[in-house]
Amino acid sequence: GMSPIEVQIIYVACPIAMVIFSSIGTCIKDYIGRVQTIILFRVIGVALLIAMSILASGITTSKYILVPIYVIRTGVMNCTYPLDESILMDFCRKEQRARWKSLESISAFGWCGSAVLGGILGDAHGYSFTFLITAMIQGSSILLTATLLPLVPIHEKARSQSISTAAYSEKEEDEGFWDEKADGRALLDPCDGDHGVGGSIQ
Repeated sequence: GMSPIEVQIIYVACPIAMVIFSSIGTCIKDYIGRVQTIILFRVIGVALLIAMSILASGITTSKYILVPIYVIRTGVMNCTYPLDESILMDFCRKEQRARWKSLESISAFGWCGSAVLGGILGDAHGYSFTFLITAMIQGSSILLTATLLPLVPIHEKARSQSISTAAYSEKEEDEGFWDEKADGRALLDPCDGDHGVGGSIQ
């Protein structure tokens, strides 16, 4: 068993682990891409959860082994939130962002429901079985995340340059349009003695 102080230490260590792995993920995404980093961390998290399930099923129940795995796994699985949000902000229109953000309340409700279901399964089959079911569900979410691979570019600089180029081209087209209109007004200006109708009147 664990004392209340030890349990609280775990609750303090998990957010610290999330901050550390979030910083690591921010560095890694510059080399392999945001979606690739999210998938990598989630694969590691699922693997650690499976390891916890196997160890807790009868190999060992030592807190000195399971607790560090749990803290690392929690940090790895939950550190990709900033990357998730950055993709959402980049690829959703401003008027649709609130709609997608509102879905987080549904996911929070699902988290509460899964906690209840996990407690029922834990009482009936043991927590190692619950860990395994959780790993399967989280593993299936990786497949959904993989559908973003062809949409999100690996190198963000290239994407920024393409956006800047498109904006510059659009600006040039707008300037050319107004230049053409200005030329047209010059040809039709009756006060101009050298061009258009003005020259013919004089």
